Amino acid sequence: MNASFYPATSTQPRAEVAPRRILVVDDEEGTRRAIAIWLSVDYDVITAADGIEGLEVAAQNLPDLVIADVWMPRADGVMMVRRMKQIDALRHVPVIFLTGQTSVQSTVAGISAGAWAYLPKPIDPDILERKVRGALARHA
Repeated sequence: MNASFYPATSTQPRAEVAPRRILVVDDEEGTRRAIAIWLSVDYDVITAADGIEGLEVAAQNLPDLVIADVWMPRADGVMMVRRMKQIDALRHVPVIFLTGQTSVQSTVAGISAGAWAYLPKPIDPDILERKVRGALARHA
């Protein structure tokens, strides 16, 4: 028989789809670590300790999503997001803000800066996971 009539088969393994990359920026090491552990099952998680480091890490790694604390030393999350929105490669990246400040004024400031969502601390892992999935799906 002529083999050209049969579909080609391959013994090569299928290429794995690379996991989506999430940058977690928080000055509290315990929070950074907890979020990284929660999300590392399904995502490639990278971290930074403040807004300046977060901006540098984002520019070098081009994450699919950023989760950032609002209040941090050296540069807060709002400043970091405003700078991200000025960089072509980062302007489309959705941001989820985390904060202990839950006033309407601080929420409006975060959303005005370009945050996709605003979650209060302490963080519920299930709510965070749902917000992450929603942001990634919407910005796919």
